Amino acid sequence: MFYTFSGTLYYMIPMKYFSLIFAVVFLSHTLVSQTELSLNYKVEMSSDDPEMEAQLSMFQNSSLQLYIKDQMSRQEFSFGGMIKTTVIMNSETQEGLSLIDGMMGNYAAKISPDKEDTISENDSAVDFEIELVDETKKILGYTCKKAIVYDQDGNESVYWYTEEIAPPKEGGKYMNEKVPGMPIEFTVNQQGITMTFTATKFEKKVDKPKEKFSMKVPEGYTEKPLEEIQGMMGGS
Repeated sequence: MFYTFSGTLYYMIPMKYFSLIFAVVFLSHTLVSQTELSLNYKVEMSSDDPEMEAQLSMFQNSSLQLYIKDQMSRQEFSFGGMIKTTVIMNSETQEGLSLIDGMMGNYAAKISPDKEDTISENDSAVDFEIELVDETKKILGYTCKKAIVYDQDGNESVYWYTEEIAPPKEGGKYMNEKVPGMPIEFTVNQQGITMTFTATKFEKKVDKPKEKFSMKVPEGYTEKPLEEIQGMMGGS
């Protein structure tokens, strides 16, 4: 991870795996919502590689929280309670704030539309094929349909989405713009790691929105350029 100094548990995890997680967390930075919602996911990570599987056990109880209100979005990813990343974005202005909390300290980076170091555009440019499957199941009381998405590298992701919750109007319907609804459960397979996101709570409101979507760097955070934050997370 970005804690690569000798003697910490984080040294055990190759940085390339955290570049994947970093990309997943930041993938929906252009969300524009037609509604207001809060959606919490539990996150489970696994690998067919026994050594990596043992290392991933450190990240049990990981979670992702998504907040959307009008043009604002906030994503909070907790890695097993040891590290937390937060991204707040205004999809109209493309301005945002990235926060990292961890053992090495608390860091903040401003995201600006006039910089090339904003979130990588090629995440949204990847070619995908989607297969809509005639299967349904109930998650959180919602009827969910199945979609399988294949990327240009042959990686397969499975989405269980509901049409009962209005998805964002632009920028990704959370995680993949080809999925025709709001994903309530989805599994991403890449670089030998399987990440499964399952919604545990949905609300049609955001508590304390002014606080949630504030672009002010919190007290106790050291501000750094975004490219440094990406480098710390193993991103390019």
